[in-house]
Amino acid sequence: MESNVVEILYTDACPFWKRTLEIINEVMKELHISANIRKIEIIGEDEAKRYRFPGSPTVRINGIDIDPSTKDTSGYIGCRIYMHGGRTYEYPPREMIASAFKRFMKK
Repeated sequence: MESNVVEILYTDACPFWKRTLEIINEVMKELHISANIRKIEIIGEDEAKRYRFPGSPTVRINGIDIDPSTKDTSGYIGCRIYMHGGRTYEYPPREMIASAFKRFMKK
């Protein structure tokens, strides 16, 4: 069985990735999920383009962005905004992360 991979892509200038990582770990524990977590710091426009980076923080589970409304803004280096349940967030809310785990994790 292949192991699941959770990637958190971030820029050091955007502080919200740390809280995102905390939520990912909390949700994984609550849902009894194991996965390899990869932290990928995006430094510069070239890396942002190579990773198709839409802003910090970005979370991908097995290569799929957890936000279904993500637009391809490759090369963007700033902070990312999330919309969920009619509200705006500076990092993906717990409900979005938990829902993505349930949808994108390999059995």
